[in-house]
Amino acid sequence: MYINNVKFARSAQKLSGEINLGAVARIQEIGEFQGVVKYTLQGEVDRLNRPALVLSIYGIISALCQNCLHPLDILIENQTQITIFFNEDQLDAALFSESESDVIDGVLAEDEFDVVQLVEDEVIILLPCAAKHDSCIGLSYHDKVESPFNVLKQII
Repeated sequence: MYINNVKFARSAQKLSGEINLGAVARIQEIGEFQGVVKYTLQGEVDRLNRPALVLSIYGIISALCQNCLHPLDILIENQTQITIFFNEDQLDAALFSESESDVIDGVLAEDEFDVVQLVEDEVIILLPCAAKHDSCIGLSYHDKVESPFNVLKQII
């Protein structure tokens, strides 16, 4: 789905939808994540009169624990404000300058801004590097395992 992100923001439009992660090739390249993520994109104007998008994402994603290889549910819940800039110099200055900036994230103004790609990018950022349970059913790195050499000690 494509929007003119400046017009969308200035007219305070709202858009909602959902994405099935099993069908997103970029996410499947990272790992076997399954589930549906719901999103809402709201247009607004920030306090400096710049167009902005507020992206809210919510969903429960299924993955395999990298420790015990059992299924694991991951709650994804995030809201971020994305400021729209009209040229790359403004965007770079807001995001990468050493001075204080209230800009968390930014994009360039586009007549055909891809909303689905924005949501996919945000989900990729929110995914854990290695999905793990807080406490696994199997062995963890902190469990004490009896050394096989203890058996030899007893024999000798």
